[in-house]
Amino acid sequence: MKKKKQNAIRLRKRGWSYNEINRSLKIAKSTLSFWLKEVKISQKAKIRIRERVNKTSIAALVHRNKLQTEYARIRALKIRRSSSKTIGRLTNRDLLLIGSALYWGEGYKKGAEGSVWKCVDFTNSDPKMVAIMMRFFREVCEVKTENFKIQLMLHCGLLAQEAVNFWSKMTKIPTKQFLKVSIINSKKKKKKSKTLLKYGTIHIRVYNVDLFHKIIGLVDGLKINTGA
Repeated sequence: MKKKKQNAIRLRKRGWSYNEINRSLKIAKSTLSFWLKEVKISQKAKIRIRERVNKTSIAALVHRNKLQTEYARIRALKIRRSSSKTIGRLTNRDLLLIGSALYWGEGYKKGAEGSVWKCVDFTNSDPKMVAIMMRFFREVCEVKTENFKIQLMLHCGLLAQEAVNFWSKMTKIPTKQFLKVSIINSKKKKKKSKTLLKYGTIHIRVYNVDLFHKIIGLVDGLKINTGA
């Protein structure tokens, strides 16, 4: 026991913390506190102990923050999964409302105000949103595949054919019904940005004046029934 005490005093004078000595010599902290309370240590040793304590505290804080971040991620995922289950299978009525609302936000509407050009044109870049709009057009509006026209807007430097193939597969519309791809030439530095949309923006068009007014009417119905 005397040898352990001497070793503990030696390590303390070198600037070791109680935790370090405890782990090295397997001596209880209560015993160390009793043995070392009168031990005089140098300024250098004090600095070493303080730095060690600070480093340990920071490490503990980082670890705690990581745990909290992971907990928040898992909690958010659990909430999202639970919430997603409340949607269930979409009915035709659901598609009617969803499609009308999406067209209200992302569709061409100026023709309703007297413009000569009256064309159904829905624009977006989110494949999932485009998928649900294709269901709206096909199942609610009863648009046949051969009546769709597609135009893509791509930033300069992106592969046009790759984008055409992607959207053709996604929408189940033959590539022969795709119009010439429109290339966007940015005046900014031609440095490829990670934010550029790999497959660009898609315009889903149906050249049918009656369908255009029908969809605008659905949008009007949403506006009337907002309750505002």
